[in-house]
Amino acid sequence: MITEHCRFQLEASKLGRDVVFQVTVFCKEERRRKRLFAATQCSDPFHFLIQFIIREAPDFDTLLARFIHQLDHRGFEPIRMRMRDKGRWADWSQVPTAPNTDAGTAAAVAAAEKSKSAGTSKKKSARSRSTKSS
Repeated sequence: MITEHCRFQLEASKLGRDVVFQVTVFCKEERRRKRLFAATQCSDPFHFLIQFIIREAPDFDTLLARFIHQLDHRGFEPIRMRMRDKGRWADWSQVPTAPNTDAGTAAAVAAAEKSKSAGTSKKKSARSRSTKSS
């Protein structure tokens, strides 16, 4: 069963233009498991339509972090947000910062470089074997 979980607005800036995203979050329940879904869209001078879709988030904080990450990836800078509570919009508040993924990115880059250098050293050793045998 799908029900409305909450609504929030998030103001973000891109290319000197402020955009207010109104996001409705839906909760899907199946087999004693709840998952949150959300979608919104906007346009900018370079794109006719930009869609933001968040699927299967376990909780609201994760959904919000994924949305902020998508905004950042598309060049938007989150400014502030507010929640809708009992038919009224709450006051604007600061957007929580997304968790730092730099450590994960650095680890992935290091692993890729390590595997690349391992592949290069294998090629060098194969070349040296072929020149020795000749």
